[in-house]
Amino acid sequence: MKKYIIIFISLLLLSCAKEKQQTFIDLCPKVFFSKEHRLYVTTEENSLTLNNISYKAKIDNYTFSNGCFISNHKIIGKLSILFVITPIKIKQTNITIPYYIALLDNNQNIEDIQYYQVKGTFEKDNNESSFIETEIITIQDVITPFEDVNKSVNKKFLIGFMLNQEKLNILN
Repeated sequence: MKKYIIIFISLLLLSCAKEKQQTFIDLCPKVFFSKEHRLYVTTEENSLTLNNISYKAKIDNYTFSNGCFISNHKIIGKLSILFVITPIKIKQTNITIPYYIALLDNNQNIEDIQYYQVKGTFEKDNNESSFIETEIITIQDVITPFEDVNKSVNKKFLIGFMLNQEKLNILN
């Protein structure tokens, strides 16, 4: 009988453990697109030129799915990003695009940067004869350290494509 009482009290104490505090907020950090890294081009050849671009992509839009919430001194949200990919001279239907999400402080300095890649396949037109512009939506969890509302609201996210010098030269 004593064993059952001890087990019951132990379970009662464990169930009373402190919960993580979560508060939903409407003030998600602002999101910007990098002016220099908003467009992306690639090729299936060894070297990229204006004549052999396979497809181009752009970051078109974003939204925070379900807003943001505060938990353990962090603002947490799900950032949904829309990419629009236009086929030019494609041989393969697979799409792979590397991008980044950077957290900027109040002075526009990078506090943190995370690297990702979005994958998909090109859609075909109704006749199934040619490839058409394709939209890919990806969702990333984003976390911002939270000190106080006034300081954290000024932090921003910056989204851009990861581009090497060869791609930058073609785009400019």
